[in-house]
Amino acid sequence: MIKSFGKAPEKEVINRSDQFQKGRFQNPVSTTAASLKDMPHVMGRYMRRKTEKAPTSAYKFEEANRDIINVLDKTGIYLNWLGHAAVLIHAGGKYFLLDPMLGERASPFQWMGPKRYAPSPIDPGKLPAIEAVVLSHDHYDHLDYPTILALKGKVKKFIVPVGVSSHLEHWGVPKENIIEKDWWESFEGDGYTFTAAPARHFSGRLFTRDNTLWCSWVLKFGESNIYFAGDSGYFDGYSEIGEKYGPFDMSLMPIGAYDPAWHDIHLNPEEAVEAFLQLQGGQFYPTHWGTFDLALHSWYEPIKWLNELADTHKIKTVTPAPGEWVHLFDNPTDKNWWRKYSSELSLK
Repeated sequence: MIKSFGKAPEKEVINRSDQFQKGRFQNPVSTTAASLKDMPHVMGRYMRRKTEKAPTSAYKFEEANRDIINVLDKTGIYLNWLGHAAVLIHAGGKYFLLDPMLGERASPFQWMGPKRYAPSPIDPGKLPAIEAVVLSHDHYDHLDYPTILALKGKVKKFIVPVGVSSHLEHWGVPKENIIEKDWWESFEGDGYTFTAAPARHFSGRLFTRDNTLWCSWVLKFGESNIYFAGDSGYFDGYSEIGEKYGPFDMSLMPIGAYDPAWHDIHLNPEEAVEAFLQLQGGQFYPTHWGTFDLALHSWYEPIKWLNELADTHKIKTVTPAPGEWVHLFDNPTDKNWWRKYSSELSLK
């Protein structure tokens, strides 16, 4: 068996979850995901698409190395978008890493599958010690085998949804370094508390779907409150999360890789804004865009659409380029930094 596929969890592990019913993990509402029978139609649309698939070759970013990290104010909270859903957080003098997909391809293979538009702004081997890696689910574009191999010796804790520990243990992460949580369960560390919350998605790395749980996360650092949506479609549970744990100072919301064929499992920007408002989300920090070609829209459509919606709804967005540190509260960013990398928009 190819190592990057991971390993299925033991039945006694997943059976403890109330979300595991009828032989698979269930969503909070009825959900349809794209299936193999939909692929011929989707591939036909893909071949006929006229949208701009990728940014120009200039879409490369200076590495955010340890020299940059070391000048941070140790009392503040900073975030660094590493592309897609991967975000590095500096809080209380510690580093936390969300959905660390820092590899070249969102695939079990290094020779095929969706390829990054540009290398990760941070080489995982050059990262400092990590207090905790937080995972939302086990898909290849969020849980990357080469990245875990590079990180596992410098991570104190991996905090993951139910069942995901099976992959990590299979890849050599010590069991005692892994914390598994179900929806609404919390882990309290030194200066932080992370709580797993529902999401509307699915899981799977080979042919078996939904044998590990997916989730979003509420990230508390003292009095500061951040929401990490991970990967999700729209559902009415955002209001409940907001009522239980909001308001938030900032919400990390996915805005890309949407399509009518898999509408239930990925937010488009309009749905992400609606979810954000229900969460009492504070500042909108977009993720899950500008890194891989995973849908039929143009690479820049999600952020362009979000900017238009933010103007309409008077929402404060924080839109850093990959590798750019921003403070949780003092964070002016150029919301149009990406336009110059579009061969279409740069001419307008």
